[in-house]
Amino acid sequence: MARPLHQKEAPTAESEGLLKMIESFGLTLESMHKNTDDPNLQRYFIVEVPDRETAQQVIDRLLQSEAIEGAYIKPPDELP
Repeated sequence: MARPLHQKEAPTAESEGLLKMIESFGLTLESMHKNTDDPNLQRYFIVEVPDRETAQQVIDRLLQSEAIEGAYIKPPDELP
């Protein structure tokens, strides 16, 4: 589903559904590795959310899709 999300292929029902779901929360989907042609790196996206509760709701919805391999809340940064 990454290639349609990067607009390198025509949108699919799955890619359009994912974008609509993200937009239903008032959020946007951003590529983690913009302008890459590497198919492995194209698979990574970020959704910035206002709070942990919304983040968990988004994750729960994402994981319902067979096209999504994983979703998680990034842990806080820590000093080494």
